[in-house]
Amino acid sequence: MRRFFFRKRIDEELQREIDEHIEMERDLNLERGLSGEEATRQALIKFGSRQRVREDIWKRNSVTFFEKLRRDLSYAIRTLLRGPGYTILAVITLALGIGANTAIFTVINGVLLRPLPYSNPSQIVHLEQTATRVGRDRIGFSVQEVLDYRQQSQSFSDLAEYHSMTFTLLGAKVPERVVTGVVSANYFDVLGVKPVLGRLIHPSDEKLNAPPVLVLSYAYWVKEFGADPKILGRPFTMNDRVHTVIGVLPPLPEFPDANDVYMPTTSCPFRSSPGMIANRDARALTVLARLKPGVTLTQARADLNTIGNRLALSYPRSYPPAAGLAMKITPLQQEMTHAARPTLLMLLGASGMVLLLACANLANLALSRQLRRSRETAIRIASGATAWDIFRQMLVESITVALTGGVLGLGIAMATTRALVSYAARMTPLATDIHLDSRVLLFSLVVALIAGVLFGSIPGFIASRVRLSLITGSGGRTTGSESATRMRHMLVVAQVAFSFVLLVGAGLMMRSLYNLLSVDPGFKTAEVLSMNLPLNWTKYADLKTQNTFFQQILDRVQQIPGAQTVALSSTVPLNDADGGMNGGITIESRPIVPGEPLPQVDHQLSTPDYFRVLGVPMLSGRTFTDADTIDSALVAIVNAQMAQHYWPHLNPVGRRVSTDEGKTWTTIVGVVSSVHQYGLGQDFRDVIYFPQSQVTFMGDPSLLIRTRGEPMLLANQVAAIVHQIDPQQPLTEVRTIDQLRNAQLGTPRVTSILLGTFAGFALFITVVGVTGTLGLSVTRRTKEIGIRIALGATRREILFNVLRNGMAPVVIGIAIGAIGATLSTSVLSSMLFGVKPHDWVTPTTIAFLLAIVALVGCLIPGRRAVRIDPMQALRSE
Repeated sequence: MRRFFFRKRIDEELQREIDEHIEMERDLNLERGLSGEEATRQALIKFGSRQRVREDIWKRNSVTFFEKLRRDLSYAIRTLLRGPGYTILAVITLALGIGANTAIFTVINGVLLRPLPYSNPSQIVHLEQTATRVGRDRIGFSVQEVLDYRQQSQSFSDLAEYHSMTFTLLGAKVPERVVTGVVSANYFDVLGVKPVLGRLIHPSDEKLNAPPVLVLSYAYWVKEFGADPKILGRPFTMNDRVHTVIGVLPPLPEFPDANDVYMPTTSCPFRSSPGMIANRDARALTVLARLKPGVTLTQARADLNTIGNRLALSYPRSYPPAAGLAMKITPLQQEMTHAARPTLLMLLGASGMVLLLACANLANLALSRQLRRSRETAIRIASGATAWDIFRQMLVESITVALTGGVLGLGIAMATTRALVSYAARMTPLATDIHLDSRVLLFSLVVALIAGVLFGSIPGFIASRVRLSLITGSGGRTTGSESATRMRHMLVVAQVAFSFVLLVGAGLMMRSLYNLLSVDPGFKTAEVLSMNLPLNWTKYADLKTQNTFFQQILDRVQQIPGAQTVALSSTVPLNDADGGMNGGITIESRPIVPGEPLPQVDHQLSTPDYFRVLGVPMLSGRTFTDADTIDSALVAIVNAQMAQHYWPHLNPVGRRVSTDEGKTWTTIVGVVSSVHQYGLGQDFRDVIYFPQSQVTFMGDPSLLIRTRGEPMLLANQVAAIVHQIDPQQPLTEVRTIDQLRNAQLGTPRVTSILLGTFAGFALFITVVGVTGTLGLSVTRRTKEIGIRIALGATRREILFNVLRNGMAPVVIGIAIGAIGATLSTSVLSSMLFGVKPHDWVTPTTIAFLLAIVALVGCLIPGRRAVRIDPMQALRSE
């Protein structure tokens, strides 16, 4: 091996040796009386060509190395076949460890390591604004802000806007609600995307009164139109305007949203409205930009902050200092993977620990196995084998096992990758095109080789060292056993430490999951059906037409057998993708302070029976009624969180708030219990509810139905009623609230299961290792134990001695593992709920349980030790 990796150095040594031979021959010639020049000439003639000699030596040595390698491999295969139990156990153990690491790395490779499918993706960045002082971590941009940053920035070659909406698409087989990306004309240029069919949006498409056009996503084109190339030029009606398909995108990550189609900004009735364009505070747009070559993130961030400060001076009302508005710039790939990165790296670390633990266990097994082959190894050394020959042979044997396990592990990875991809898709849009490639295969090979070296080098080193001592006669039968025993104890310590870290991590995740399962969402999730009613905004543009349409639906659905209560709402609880609208309010009798931001609360719309459908308790006042109409006084209901925040120790019923800085006032008529609107792990937020009959819907309303029995049984009947009222009205997101709740728990549940599986496997390997190591120790100490019993030692003393020897490395391993857990569990902080990463209860409990399990494992060889017959032990070899 040295010849492969240090060829240049060895060649230099060989050249020096050749020079020394020539110099020696020259000296002999000088002693014979030849002149210096002649002596050198004769020496060179006798030695011959330096190059030929060097090549002959390299060729002879290379043949020797490969011949030795061939013999070692042949010997390793014969040895492994003679011990099928050890071989099968080692191969399966490594296959599971390597397979788990390869499967997780396959996902990491596709999500974190593979470049984005864009032109020069490292130059693409995601921009957003933050207002941390008012609790807003992510704020978009207004149209005016996009124009300002595009015109004034010196760091970007281009800057594009994006937002997503849903519209009804007519012209296909049935009316369909499509997710539509509304983009500026330069959006695809910023990404560096080329169409697979037709063309993309041009600046001319974004001009006022330009013919409306659509670009289809690749997935939508394949799913709905069978990848028909004749789709180009086909007309579809959207928002009462005919749109023509001009192109199809290539397969791309679905970010920021999984869009079906794309349209220019001027085709969107909301984005192109004068109010939206002029309102600097209407921050609803996502911004992507491309850095100029050579510009760093630090330089771009400074440039953005300079522009932001300039805008704050020009428009102080839109940038109040108390809000703490700031710019944030993030590489696009980092933005697309920020939710998945910590979880995937944590799982890779956990699987890596399991593999290291498996290697330690196999090293222990190999040590035990090698001790039983002492005579065989001694004979080989007596026959001329060197310590390096013994070490190399064991290394070849372990690498053979590891490579076999690696091949099986690759099969395991291929079988489990799909499930991991589905899991990762919950956290990142980059989990759509993940497969085994050359990088994954190389990773699997490297991991297998490292595993083979790890569990083969330790017993190989001990074996070569012990056998040499045996030949010199310095040790007798137990020569080298002390070194092997110390090494086995060190390996047990490592196994226990790794297991402890994994068990603590799994314990924290399990406690976090339990806390999530125990969260009261604030309403009754059982037997509630929900579905979205995406409106045609040109057809239902005003409050009157909306009220008429909604009331027809409520009345008809209420008559379905099995429907108890029916309501409409602007949002659905526990739905991350349906967050509602956040806006400022003015509280009567509390003057607006110049420069201070207005109180920010979430606005939701609902019909009178909304709280009854969900079973949300009314704490004070009344709910909405049919008397709350467009012609009556404006009313609202607040949740308990908002009441406590703005009217602590007071009843807010009867007090007034304004959403337009005092132009109109709304009276609070009730207080309801707070609900977990955005997730079980999210804190309550201030929410104010308005009656749907008094406020025009600006989003997709949701229909909620409390049922008698299984909610999904009513879905078809509800859809039929809606289509009878409006044949072109689509329904989307048909599901139960229980399904939404389970979806909230999906990612933490799978993460806990994966980490728990790793920890359980680690615990099993550790207990097997502790039991096996102690069992071998008892076997090798049989004569010693027999002598102790013969001299009067009691069974209890023998048992205590064995347990003490077995538990000593366990206790040390737990102590080291506790330090490791303290240093490593902080990576779980973003994934935990209701428990801190450095919580003392979990490691204390794990330490106790691990000690108990290890003690039970030690009792097996302990009981065997106390049953040793002294006379039989004394007669044994």
